[in-house]
Amino acid sequence: MSNEGGGNYFPVARENWYPNDPGGEFGQYTSYDMTFRVPKGMKMAATGVLLSESTEEGKNVTVWKSEVPQTVAGFSFGRFKEEEAKLTKPEYLIQSFANEEQPDWIEGLQRRASGDDVPSLGSSHASGVALGTMSTTGLNKKALAEGELAVQLYTDYFGPSLFKHMQLTQQTACNFGQSWPELVWIPLCYYFDTTVRHQLGLDWGDRGYWKVVTPHEVAHQWWGHTVGFAYGRDQWMSEGFADMSASLYLSMIEKNPKKFITFWNDEREILLERDPQGFRAIDAGALTMGYRASNSRTGFDTTRRLIYPKGAYVLHMLRMMTHDNRTGDQHFKEMMQDFVKTYSGKAATTEDFKAMVEKHMTPDMDIEGNHKMDWFFDEYVYGTQLPSYKLESSFDIGADGDVVFNMKMTQSNVDEKFRMLVPLYLELADGNTVYLGHAKISGNSSIERKIPLKGLKSKPRAAMVNYYDDVLASPN
Repeated sequence: MSNEGGGNYFPVARENWYPNDPGGEFGQYTSYDMTFRVPKGMKMAATGVLLSESTEEGKNVTVWKSEVPQTVAGFSFGRFKEEEAKLTKPEYLIQSFANEEQPDWIEGLQRRASGDDVPSLGSSHASGVALGTMSTTGLNKKALAEGELAVQLYTDYFGPSLFKHMQLTQQTACNFGQSWPELVWIPLCYYFDTTVRHQLGLDWGDRGYWKVVTPHEVAHQWWGHTVGFAYGRDQWMSEGFADMSASLYLSMIEKNPKKFITFWNDEREILLERDPQGFRAIDAGALTMGYRASNSRTGFDTTRRLIYPKGAYVLHMLRMMTHDNRTGDQHFKEMMQDFVKTYSGKAATTEDFKAMVEKHMTPDMDIEGNHKMDWFFDEYVYGTQLPSYKLESSFDIGADGDVVFNMKMTQSNVDEKFRMLVPLYLELADGNTVYLGHAKISGNSSIERKIPLKGLKSKPRAAMVNYYDDVLASPN
């Protein structure tokens, strides 16, 4: 542990402080019985259930035991202020901890904020700025509320996790969060307001990171811990599914369509922007390359920019394929709940997930007529293609007074085997956007249709393809 001052401790050893198999940690489940001794006055949070707490020889002593076998073990402690909430549906105890005092580096910034040469975390200069108190305990309730809502949402979509409680703890690291079973580390700078983060040069995180870091890390209670991943080639499911889960939070909890669309635009930009080595993550290799995709040639951040956003897109695309105007996400929920129930407390492979998708696929998804999803997994999980779409459209009034939709849709920049279900949307005269249906298309080709819109008397304002980023495609 590193003492960061003010009762803040940074957990340096996160993987190698206890006996485990570094090569297969998220694919192996076992139980832990742990006893911690920390300075008096400090509060401990750890994986498992707190069995006892006492004071011995000036130390706080806590004993923790796994309630179920788990993939890894972790802990965090500090001079925490605690908030908690108890859920009934599902039965779940959520606790949120933030340090009462600031670490030394924050106090140092505040002391020097009016100086002439103050390095920031993300920019070259931070002098002459007003950083305020930078207190984190004031936003402890926000982290708690996000944890509550995320647990309820994910239980509804994915079914119950292995666990009955979760601790959200502040950590002094500013640029990343992490999730262990029942224990989530939230980066310190999450608790700052946008003004303070701007003064610290942390605007890079505004591209989705700060908006969803808590929902993303909470989602790992399902993806990585309830359902493990068997090998490094399957890790895209853990990170990608957690990212997609965060998008559900934006859509279903915040109910903000603009944030939802911006989230997917950001994910696509991360995949398509070139790194300092000149490579786009989407071109580096298949999702199943995992961390092998990062190297000195392509860039050591390639995997992070590949498996998070593209893995999220894979699950998002499956959600949109199974979506129904009448039943909404019910089909998707049934598929994901079956997957979680089947592999709860186990490690799943990419092919395990593919088999689950095939079990629940809709008739429209059976493009090849063999009840297989090879076409989709070959294109987006094992492949690197990125299609482009163009839609030309017009509207007429038919003899019966109903609107007729004239469309020509073109797919390009793919090989002849590439097949896709491409969603079509209409912006109606009243400004509402409605889903019209999927168009099946193969290779570099165009399809033309005249579609009667029965009962619709007013011409729509526009027709749109891929409105909700239903398909990972070029933005052009």
